Amino acid sequence: MSASPQTATGPAPGANASGVDESAAEAARNKPIGTAEFRPSAIFSHDMVLQRGKPIVLFGTGTPGRPVVTVLSTADGSALIRRQSSRSITDSVSAIGSIAPDGTWMVTLPPLEAGGPYTLTISDRTSVTLKYFNVMVGEVWIASGQSNIEFELHNDRDADSAIAASDDPLLRFFNVPKFGVVDSELIAAENQSAWRASSPDSCSTMSAIAYYFARKLRRDLGPDVPVGIVDCYIGGTSITSWMSEHMLTATEAGRGYLDRYHQQIDGKTDQQFHDETDSWQCTFNAWNEQIAAAQAAVPDITWDVLNARYGECPWPPPVTPFSQYHVTGAFNAMVRRLAPFSTRGVLWYQGEEDEQRYASYRELLGCMIGEWRTLWSRRAGGDFSDSYDVGRIVADDAARGHGAEPIADTPAASVGNEAELPFIIVQLPRWIDQKEYNSGIDRMFWPHIREAQADAARIIPDVYLAVTFDTGEFNNIHPTDKRPVGERIALQAEAHVYGLPVHADGPAFVSLASAGETADELQVRFDNADGLHFGPWSGSDDVGHLPAVHSSESGETEPLWTVNRCDAAASGFEIAGSDGIYHRADARIEADTVVLHADAVSHPICARYGWFSWGPAPLFNAFGLPAAPFRIHK
Repeated sequence: MSASPQTATGPAPGANASGVDESAAEAARNKPIGTAEFRPSAIFSHDMVLQRGKPIVLFGTGTPGRPVVTVLSTADGSALIRRQSSRSITDSVSAIGSIAPDGTWMVTLPPLEAGGPYTLTISDRTSVTLKYFNVMVGEVWIASGQSNIEFELHNDRDADSAIAASDDPLLRFFNVPKFGVVDSELIAAENQSAWRASSPDSCSTMSAIAYYFARKLRRDLGPDVPVGIVDCYIGGTSITSWMSEHMLTATEAGRGYLDRYHQQIDGKTDQQFHDETDSWQCTFNAWNEQIAAAQAAVPDITWDVLNARYGECPWPPPVTPFSQYHVTGAFNAMVRRLAPFSTRGVLWYQGEEDEQRYASYRELLGCMIGEWRTLWSRRAGGDFSDSYDVGRIVADDAARGHGAEPIADTPAASVGNEAELPFIIVQLPRWIDQKEYNSGIDRMFWPHIREAQADAARIIPDVYLAVTFDTGEFNNIHPTDKRPVGERIALQAEAHVYGLPVHADGPAFVSLASAGETADELQVRFDNADGLHFGPWSGSDDVGHLPAVHSSESGETEPLWTVNRCDAAASGFEIAGSDGIYHRADARIEADTVVLHADAVSHPICARYGWFSWGPAPLFNAFGLPAAPFRIHK
């Protein structure tokens, strides 16, 4: 097997490695856990948020045959429960069942309107009765992926002000312990995990993106609608960490990941795995401590200086069957143990770790979404591995013409409860590291990942895309300003899931046509194009960007762009003829259309925007939302 370079994504800087911090452990001190004979899932604790408007699924494990009795009741009679279907008011709702032969149990309470606080009682009618207090019914979202959604609020650019203003008893979160294998350490960590209300004392370890997302929902859905976030992520993970072996085996792309995994672990002993991991962990911890100390001493120190002084990040870790990062690990130890906790949908921010295998990402992303949706529709006692169909991925090269990658058809179509688990995908922003930028060679990995993410939103029902192309930081794979990302995800949810009258989408490609007397121009028409204009983008003054002006042939200074015209050097657009060689294009706006021209292309037939790792991103609509990158053949 030939070695390939690895991108040092890794954990988010300063993130809690286990997912369990002192605040969570303190909140879990009185958490009702149960016994081996009767135990609810770890996601259930005091202060939890249950999903409104959907059946509320309660589940756990225990001795087969035991009864299960669940009651959600008002704490003191002051907050009556409203059923969603009949709008009837009651002081309690209940459900009963029994533990299945495979040792799992699942019961379902009826859909309810937002409200609380309530008390949830779960009992086996014999020796175990567990009571969970201060339970709310509201909106629940799962935040998942790798390091950029793992990036914690205390590291955000505006952390001090955000944390100081974070006191909100109806904004709550739960951090799923970060594990890649189910063992006694995971069980102990789950026992120390608990729901918490947002406050300056608790929220610093919450996902920054998820916090800003939840904060906006709290403001826009109404003051009486609680919002709960389930943080379920591990920095540095491949998408294949979040999929089952069954699904990976059933796909060509997945089999490649499994083969590479087994090539790295087969023939090694557990002692070898532990020795390799311990050695790497010491090196990694020492490097992190040096970086943290240097940044504390000189807050504006650059990564060039840090890397020159302390070396590159020692990433990736050794591949072992018990690491957080191995294929299928997070699926088995986190996702599968979380499902089917009732939730409105999933926020997904991932792709960096899979950049070099971008050709596989389109298929894997579609299959992962289908698998999660099926997992959230399962029932107690069912064999999950037999409950879904992988589906097939079909090619649609004609949609883009020459050089196009295949587009994934809807995977696992008509399987499970798909329409009830929306996915909002965060499209990767602009990014390039200093070395690659200095080399003048763009490996073009991220444009392909972005395209796969856009295809998922375009093709798969109930999948939406939060475009963040204008964000990102030069030479920093973990941008520190997470507020715009979280709020754009919230806009997607408000527009497409909740049906609120908000503008959530930026300019999106609609059609391509020839223009000009000699067909030497291309017209690109956009949807969501009200107030289409060129403007400054986030980080437009950073390293790697052009100045706002340039010198003309006459020697006079001229602007590179105005609101309706942009020179080739700053437009982000490129066009090509039949030879497929792209050239930067001048761009001018005419209503909902951008007209493109490049002197080097006499008869253009192809156009693309933002097809690079790092570069200008100047096209917006009137609502400040950026155009999504694309490529197209006429």
